[in-house]
Amino acid sequence: MAITLVSLAVLLGCVIPTSATEMCATHYFGGDDVHFGYYHVQEEGLAVFPCIAKNQTKSTKIGSLDNLYLIRPQVPKTQVREWMQEVKKVSDVKVVFTAKKKSEEELVLVLEVSNKVALDNLPSRSFFASIPSAPIPPVDEKMRSKLVNIASNLQVDPVIQNLVNQVTSTNALTYLNYLTGVTSDIKSRNSIHPDGGKAALYLQEELKKYGFNTELETFNPQYTTPNVVAIKPGEIEPNTIVVVGAHYDSRGPQRSSSTSPAPGANDDGSGTSALLQLAKIIYEQGIDFKYTLMIAAFGGEEQGLVGSRALAKSLKDKNTDILAMLQSDMTAYRVPTEGIQCGFPASIQDPILTDLAKDTLELYTPNVETCTTTACCSDHQSFYEQGYSATQFFERCGSIADPEYHSLGDVVRRSGFDIDGQLVSLTKGMIATAAVLLEPQEVKAKAMEN
Repeated sequence: MAITLVSLAVLLGCVIPTSATEMCATHYFGGDDVHFGYYHVQEEGLAVFPCIAKNQTKSTKIGSLDNLYLIRPQVPKTQVREWMQEVKKVSDVKVVFTAKKKSEEELVLVLEVSNKVALDNLPSRSFFASIPSAPIPPVDEKMRSKLVNIASNLQVDPVIQNLVNQVTSTNALTYLNYLTGVTSDIKSRNSIHPDGGKAALYLQEELKKYGFNTELETFNPQYTTPNVVAIKPGEIEPNTIVVVGAHYDSRGPQRSSSTSPAPGANDDGSGTSALLQLAKIIYEQGIDFKYTLMIAAFGGEEQGLVGSRALAKSLKDKNTDILAMLQSDMTAYRVPTEGIQCGFPASIQDPILTDLAKDTLELYTPNVETCTTTACCSDHQSFYEQGYSATQFFERCGSIADPEYHSLGDVVRRSGFDIDGQLVSLTKGMIATAAVLLEPQEVKAKAMEN
């Protein structure tokens, strides 16, 4: 099948060279100072022109997009070399291109995979995803104008402050205990584990209980974790949507397993618990909004953003107006020697939305230090790839520090898992940002009576 006008990265600020099928793009997982090179896509596949070579006569052909994946380490800088050696040992996987950030030893590999089962054998502390098959479209000007207007008028709203004040560690622990099997029979939420469906039904029933129109949307018949999509229509502009998401699927050392436990308390039970707190608080406080709220709990994130990509593409195909997409992923772990932090992505994010989120946290959660994280990449990426404004809430500055990341030890009751401080604070920040975007319109009588 012919592939045209496709780039390996296709981020903002791309410069289109002389040929219509070549693009200069910012590094897919890096900041503005990192560049992969020129990407040339023809019928036979993908070729890469090194950035240092200004002439585009020499290139490295690296094969068909169908067999290529991007992978990035999620380990401290001191362990990157060891991680790289683990990747090279995996059978049926070949490293065909490497991009490295000189100053920080951060790298991204392009892998050619001859047998997709081999993806399950990649190091557990990794992020990988397929390469987007189309250029990223620009954010809709109408949505951009709304976003800029909201950001320019940001101030403390007593209705939003009241919502923030309702966030509790008790609610967070209730949701986490169920999702991780402490108060349920859920052993794993892995996308091919039988218990994944139990988690989906639990989320669906909770969201229905809080007054949302809720559906399970299957995106892959082999997965037990459909997307759980819940809608609260807006009162004034219901066709404009704010998406608030987290992924409820989990994993252990194996990316996909139908038998192994995978509690996933932090990754991403923490973000999922925030979705349920948001729904519960809105319901109990009787709040309506100008715009429609879509709460999306995604499956298939650990397999490469599969569920969120399906939903984002479906919404784009329907020309849906999405004002913003907020993702909460890994928001509960705190290094004991550090304060409460909220890291926003170094790349794959809309700077206008990210700045709005930082400013909102400064107003409503001043105890939280906002900063940049190199951890990547969650379901907001799927919406970013479709040209929607998106960003992510993450638990710290810099890289991932949770020692139980992608392990069987990712449980609630352990050192560093900070519900009272870290999780509650970032849940408050996410809820405040969502409410700012949604614009509260009315407090219903039943809330006034309470």
